[in-house]
Amino acid sequence: MANAQSASSLSSATTGSGNTVDVWAQRRERAGSFGAQWADFALVQKSWVTKWQKAHGKLTAHIDRCHDEVRNANRDTLLPVTLQCYRGQLLLERDALTNEREVINLWPGIPVESKATMLQTIDGLLSAIQPVVDAIDAKVFTTLDAFQDVRTNLRTQYRASYWLVSARFRADAALTWLNALLISIHTLTQEGTFEPAVQEKILSALQCYETAEPLLAAASSAETLEASRKKFSEAGALLSPCAALLTEAQTLAPQSSSSLSSETQ
Repeated sequence: MANAQSASSLSSATTGSGNTVDVWAQRRERAGSFGAQWADFALVQKSWVTKWQKAHGKLTAHIDRCHDEVRNANRDTLLPVTLQCYRGQLLLERDALTNEREVINLWPGIPVESKATMLQTIDGLLSAIQPVVDAIDAKVFTTLDAFQDVRTNLRTQYRASYWLVSARFRADAALTWLNALLISIHTLTQEGTFEPAVQEKILSALQCYETAEPLLAAASSAETLEASRKKFSEAGALLSPCAALLTEAQTLAPQSSSSLSSETQ
C-alpha cells in the first residue's frame, strides 16, 4: 500500500507557479509510438554503430601513426607532415559526421528542438572542416603557428559545441527510452492481476526507474559538457539496480513472466 501510494504521488507534480503537471501525460507525449518506431529504426542504428566503430578504429590508428611521423619529422618536414596528418583526420571525421547526420535525422522519439539543434551543430562542424581541408590543399599555411590558430578555433568554436550538444542528445535519447519503459511498467501496475508480492516488486521497479528521470532531464539541458556527463553518469548509477527488481518480479510470477517481459522490453 505504501509503495502504491508513493507511486501514485508521482503521477503529478507542482510547478513553481503552483500549477499541477500531469507527469504521465508528459511521458506519454514524449514516448508516443516510440516502441513501434524504434523497431523499424533499430537496424539503422545497429548499422550506424558498426560504421562508427570502424571509423573510430581508423581514426585512432591514423592518429597513432601521425604521432610517430610527427615525432620523426625534422625541421623542414614538420609542417607538411603535420598538415597532411591533420587533413587525413578531418576527412575521416567528415565521413563519420555525414553518416551520423543521416542517422540523427531518422532517430525516433527525440524532441524536435533537440534534433534540430543536433543537426545544425553537425552542419556547422562540417562547414568548418571543409575550408581547413581546402586551405591545406592550397598550401595556405606557411607556419605551424598559423595552423595551430586555425585548429584551436575549430576546436573551441565548433568541436566544443558538438560535444556538448551530442551529450545532451544522448540524454534526450535515454530519457525517451526511460519514459517508454515507465509507461510499460505503469501499465502493469494498473492491471491488478498479479499477486501482492509481485505487484510490490513491479512498483519498486517503477520507483527505481523514476529516480533517474530528473537527472537525465538535467543532462539534456546542461550548460556544460562536464555537467551533462556528470548528470548522465549519476542517472546510470541510479538505474543500475532497477532491472533486477523486474527480474525478481518475473521470478515470483513465473506464470506471468511472459507478460512482464513483453511489457518491459
